[in-house]
Amino acid sequence: MSVPYLVLAIVTLISTVPSLYFSAAEIRSDDPAVRRVAWYTTARSAALFVLAVVALCGRFDGWLLAIAVAMIIVQAADGVIALRGGKAVMYIGPFATAAVTAAALVWFVTAG
Repeated sequence: MSVPYLVLAIVTLISTVPSLYFSAAEIRSDDPAVRRVAWYTTARSAALFVLAVVALCGRFDGWLLAIAVAMIIVQAADGVIALRGGKAVMYIGPFATAAVTAAALVWFVTAG
């Protein structure tokens, strides 16, 4: 595996963790409606995490490109949603993660 591949794979894996963590944390909510939504979002976040792990198990360029693009979209969408809250700490993280993943993706693609 090349350095650009590894960097993109690791950055992509790291970007899956906050979504998984925050969705899983809501499973413990006292509100049944919140718990139900949390189970759905945790299932999707866990799937993205597993897909990102697979990219580190070998050289799967197409796989890594797909999951990296998916995570850029997820993180950018999280940032847009967080903008409504108005607290910079809530949207800077997702936008920064999307930007770092996009930069790693460009490096990977241009490195050949």
